Amino acid sequence: MTIARVEHPTAALYRELYDRVGRPWLWYERRLLSDDALSALLSAPGHELHVARHGDDLVGYFELQADASAWEIVFFGLTVDYIGRRIGPWLLDRAIERALERGAPRVVLNTNTIDHPGALGNYRKAGFRPVRSEDKELQDPRVLWPDLYRWPPA
Repeated sequence: MTIARVEHPTAALYRELYDRVGRPWLWYERRLLSDDALSALLSAPGHELHVARHGDDLVGYFELQADASAWEIVFFGLTVDYIGRRIGPWLLDRAIERALERGAPRVVLNTNTIDHPGALGNYRKAGFRPVRSEDKELQDPRVLWPDLYRWPPA
């Protein structure tokens, strides 16, 4: 297993990662960004993208973003084939280590109720604790992109 920082990620590479990791969890918000807006986000100061691979296989990725008070794990996840193999906690530890190496006074991470059922438990085991909760209604991406999600099921 290797983890490599992608120094200058393209919008196309990022969209592939985001889709392959996030589709099962209905990630879609970054799909709504134009290539220019996504490229600006990816090249912003304090942004880092780290990709985990096993040989040529994509295992997962984590994305970090610094602000004045913390480093945030913006996105974190594994491809479906690598879930349940104890890789998630290992990769999460690498994300936390990287944020701390960069001088993070604290590390923050957000999750939601449609994330993997084991995610919150893993985050708590890694030392994260809930600090707030918010209710938010989002569009169902299966309705936004029925061809992509093959929705509704046949």
